[in-house]
Amino acid sequence: MNFKVIRNIIIVICLVVIAYEVAMIGINKMEYKEAADEYQDLENIAVTYVPKEDTPEIIDYPLLNVDFDKLSRINGDIVAWIYFPCLDISYPVVKENEIDEYLYLTFDKNENKAGCIFEDVLSDAKFCGFHDIVFGHNMKDGSMFGRLKQLYQKDGAALLEEDPYVYVYTKDYVYQYRVFAYAITGVGSDAYSVVNSTEEYKAFTDYVKTHSSYPIPDGIDLTQGNSILTLSTCSGAAGSNKRFVVHTIKVSAWEMNG
Repeated sequence: MNFKVIRNIIIVICLVVIAYEVAMIGINKMEYKEAADEYQDLENIAVTYVPKEDTPEIIDYPLLNVDFDKLSRINGDIVAWIYFPCLDISYPVVKENEIDEYLYLTFDKNENKAGCIFEDVLSDAKFCGFHDIVFGHNMKDGSMFGRLKQLYQKDGAALLEEDPYVYVYTKDYVYQYRVFAYAITGVGSDAYSVVNSTEEYKAFTDYVKTHSSYPIPDGIDLTQGNSILTLSTCSGAAGSNKRFVVHTIKVSAWEMNG
């Protein structure tokens, strides 16, 4: 086989690879848009944001009116709506029935790489466990939990000075959580500990304190056993075992219509 033939074969292979990569980029963009449209539609039909100036003075949290009846008719696994104002994260949360059930299923149960924001199978569906965990993909377009990486790519402390709170809206309560730690970790690390006792809670919080990239804020009391909510997403190159976790602690609760 002469050099010219070999060169032509290499050129053809390169062109095929390029065509494949271009096609995959197109498919990914299409999936991103489909997921973004789906979640925007859900927001439009089920969530009403009440402007701060129109919120009654007695209400101390962002007033989101979430129609859980509408959402549950679409997906009975709905347990909450999560809102992280400083990163503009706002999504429905489902409770998985088996591990990774919603990894590549959207809220409407369509197959899509964006998946869904989902609560760990071992966590408390009412968000009252010692340690509850919610997962979401680190999407390149910043959707789902893709914006969490801003906490370590930018000055996370400065971002959280603006508003350090995460809100979880359930059918019966609104929970306010305060970010107190975050870190890059690995799959299966103690950041994902199952906590069922005060002793396990202390061991878990001791681990978090010694591994956090964010100084534990003054006034955060980790000795009272208040519910901790961890937000988890991927970190680093696709397929790696690195994860980014944001640990938050429940600081307030308001009963809906109470």
